[in-house]
Amino acid sequence: MPRSHHLRIAPDVPRGVEFAIATGVAELRDEPDGTTFLWVNGVPSSPLDPDPGFLAFEYMRHLSAAVDAWGPPPRMLALHVGAAACAFPRHLAHRLPDSGHIAVDVDATLPELVRAWWDLPRAPRLRIRAQDGLDAVTTRRDASLDLVVRDAFAGDATPATLASPEWWAQAARVLRPGGLVLANIGTRPGDRTAAADVAAAAEAFGSTLAIGEHAVLKGRRRGNVVLAAVTSGAIDEAALRRYAGSAALPTGVVRDWRG
Repeated sequence: MPRSHHLRIAPDVPRGVEFAIATGVAELRDEPDGTTFLWVNGVPSSPLDPDPGFLAFEYMRHLSAAVDAWGPPPRMLALHVGAAACAFPRHLAHRLPDSGHIAVDVDATLPELVRAWWDLPRAPRLRIRAQDGLDAVTTRRDASLDLVVRDAFAGDATPATLASPEWWAQAARVLRPGGLVLANIGTRPGDRTAAADVAAAAEAFGSTLAIGEHAVLKGRRRGNVVLAAVTSGAIDEAALRRYAGSAALPTGVVRDWRG
């Protein structure tokens, strides 16, 4: 039985029909379980569900578990690079009512559309703006954020500027002591692009944790890996492993994964 009703999400937007955005085309598609998906340039980008506590994408559940294992401060301020429809910022704002969120997307059209589509928190709890993901970190003051989430793609790959040593170094600079960076990394067998991204993270932070399906972590299958890095202190690795052990799909946690 469907969990929710499609008409609660952007009822005036035709489904399965592409429309123009600043960086290409997008469309909304409905799934039988009641979730609506935003597709951007032919790639599924964000799940839109009336329930802010529900995350349809597995990697977003990994992100949420990593935040729990880290232990967010009471009045956390987070920067989300790659806003799309703001599904994950909305989820964290729901779970952590005292938190603040800044969501940036390189597409200048999407921030206006997503505000009209569904019930996103208003500013200052969630501020959405069109901005390049590298500029979003380089223009921040030192030690001004608790959490940075990178979930930005051009097609099915992270833009090179957001997987570079410069981006990772800037992300480390803007974090407060004990702050956390989470990055959604797309990987496929034989592609070494993720390795350079992970190496840049290790250079900036010293050590990382990767969460993903076993076959993806071992380079046997295409998929998404969530990389977690903290400025100081620790993330509760045992808690992450407990989460992985109960995940719907065979999921593992690897320290210092090489991509």
